[in-house]
Amino acid sequence: MDTVKPASIVLQIVDPELDEADKDHTLQLFWDDLTQLDLTSQTRIAPLINQQEIQYRHGLQATIPDPERVSTWIKKVSDRLTETSAEIRLTCTIDRMRVQTQTDSAEELLGLLPAIETFLPAKQIFQARAETYAFRGGEISPVEQANLELLRHRLNLDADWAETVVAQALGPYVNRSAKLERYREIFNAELERQSAKSEGQLSPLSDETWAELRRLSQALGLSYKDVEPIHEDYITRIQAKATHLQRQEEVTRLQAETQLQEEEAQQQAAKQQNYAEQYRQEFAGAIANSMYPSDFDRGRLEQARRDWNLDPEWVRAIEREVTDEKYGPIDSAMELDYSRLRQLLWLTQWEAADQETERLILNALSRDMRALEGNTILKLNCVDLQTLDALWTRYSRGRFGFRAQHQIYMQCEGRADDFLAGVGWRESFGIGTVNLRSWRTSYRDLQFNLEAPAGHLPTWRWGSDALEGDYTVNDEVIHNFFHDLVEKCLSGLKMNATSSTVDRGNEPT
Repeated sequence: MDTVKPASIVLQIVDPELDEADKDHTLQLFWDDLTQLDLTSQTRIAPLINQQEIQYRHGLQATIPDPERVSTWIKKVSDRLTETSAEIRLTCTIDRMRVQTQTDSAEELLGLLPAIETFLPAKQIFQARAETYAFRGGEISPVEQANLELLRHRLNLDADWAETVVAQALGPYVNRSAKLERYREIFNAELERQSAKSEGQLSPLSDETWAELRRLSQALGLSYKDVEPIHEDYITRIQAKATHLQRQEEVTRLQAETQLQEEEAQQQAAKQQNYAEQYRQEFAGAIANSMYPSDFDRGRLEQARRDWNLDPEWVRAIEREVTDEKYGPIDSAMELDYSRLRQLLWLTQWEAADQETERLILNALSRDMRALEGNTILKLNCVDLQTLDALWTRYSRGRFGFRAQHQIYMQCEGRADDFLAGVGWRESFGIGTVNLRSWRTSYRDLQFNLEAPAGHLPTWRWGSDALEGDYTVNDEVIHNFFHDLVEKCLSGLKMNATSSTVDRGNEPT
């Protein structure tokens, strides 16, 4: 049978209207398209070089083992010509036949295909297709077999001859799957036979057995690469068996260690929990009559923490929880520290507590600590508003706080002037039969004791421009505060005698 001879194609950019850089760019476009074609790995594309080994700058040449693929190659060049305006020279050589054209027309280039196809003998076309399929994977797939059968009919070739060509193209891999399966069966049978005699050895196959297996693979026409996966599977199983034995021993050891560690950990956890509960009781006793432990109690608590090996963060959490339970929580979503406010309220230092409330709110919402205007107060987080209100409500036994002020505001049906008078921030006086109201003249005139009107504290000093002069609060701020903030954050909270009761112990009078 005749050997299929490769085809040679030369492509040159010869457009006189293109400068050197444009020619380089155009050639690169053709190069990129052609190197992406689905050809065999034996297809070679390289810069064009003449017999004196001089490389042409604007040309490339290709060697295509499968002449039938020449049409695919030319169609790709034609596709590029439809997108790129350039004159090219294309030369196609098959055996001793040569076709050449110089054009910038995609249609004219496609006109070469009928002439090229006449160069290819029918048998050579079929042989080239069969060898291409065989090259891809060592065997011919069903879809490839169907394509070969259609090609045979189109070329009117003898079926027996075509079958011989396919068998020769496949070479030693005609029955590759069956050979591999046979080798695997024999290999596993020998492995099972010798494993029964090996008495638990990890690798029962002897050197002599391996030598016979090599002879078997050669007799079957299988290469080392063909049988390597079977051997690797065998090695993997041996390694898995060895690993399994090691893991069994390791698991047994770890189980014993883990059980011991868990028992020790449980004992330690129970001991730590017992110590933590003892610390909780000790700390609760230390703050029974004072919000903060005395220096003596603090030293005693620290010594206990060290003796019981309690984590400092755990201890601080216990102290916060116990303090919050007794004196009220001081949660904040705005990173504010309400501990000083809580202490001032516990000490009934109402004026200082009012000013601390102002400082906290301005610190959170006002960069320059100026009085808040407009809707700025609405940026106060609900968690922080609830903490402020809960502290004032707790230590005034429900008399002060934002909920108390809201009740008065609702009783006044939302009238700002009546609300200000209701909480005692504005005085009423009459002239004849006319009732007039005026702002208190000074912040100092406000009352800072439990005798003050309900809702009198905390004041809204944060919304007043005057610290010591006329105490004024904008009507818009009042409306926005109650309707947009208090009703949103505090509407679900109810005051009752139990929640507002304060256990002061031996508090200062």
